[in-house]
Amino acid sequence: MGRPREITDEQIVVAARRCFLKRGAGVSAADIARELGVSHTTLFNRFGSKEGLMLAALGPPDEVKWVEALDAGPDTRPIREQLVEHAKVMSDFFQDLQAGFGILQAAGIEPGKAYRERKGESAPEQAYRALVGWLDRAQRQGRLARCDSETLASTILGALQGWAFTARVCGGATSGAASDRYVERFIELLWTGIGGVEG
Repeated sequence: MGRPREITDEQIVVAARRCFLKRGAGVSAADIARELGVSHTTLFNRFGSKEGLMLAALGPPDEVKWVEALDAGPDTRPIREQLVEHAKVMSDFFQDLQAGFGILQAAGIEPGKAYRERKGESAPEQAYRALVGWLDRAQRQGRLARCDSETLASTILGALQGWAFTARVCGGATSGAASDRYVERFIELLWTGIGGVEG
């Protein structure tokens, strides 16, 4: 008998997420295991239960990848251009998160449970901290009007999360083009109050 196939937790999570998003909460652990070429007991050994697997696959990531780009900036390009660019990435992230939360809710799992079971700084905390820091640095450079950066960060994140939620719940367009259009219009509206010397 051959050696059992080695598979990482990340590979399991990626495959499980794809299956849940494509086929809904009713997809079985056995179906996911079959797609991965492992036994369903492998999934339960790693994640404890189907609910544990769903929380790992559909909940927020441990690390928000775009936080690194915020931590490194702002760069020398116009602030408004950078803000639109960051907001588009954040908007995609929140839409993806809402899609996962929708499946969790369909399975009767309260999405907040995904946050409570994680250790360390949560995804929303990472995003908020990084955006506040980015806005603070832009203000110190004189490239944004002086205002409360924490309130501004909350406004930006709240608007992007709210749009993703509303689009999912109300059946609105969530295509890349629709998302980009929303972000551009939102930042344009916001820019009237926060624009710095760059205009």
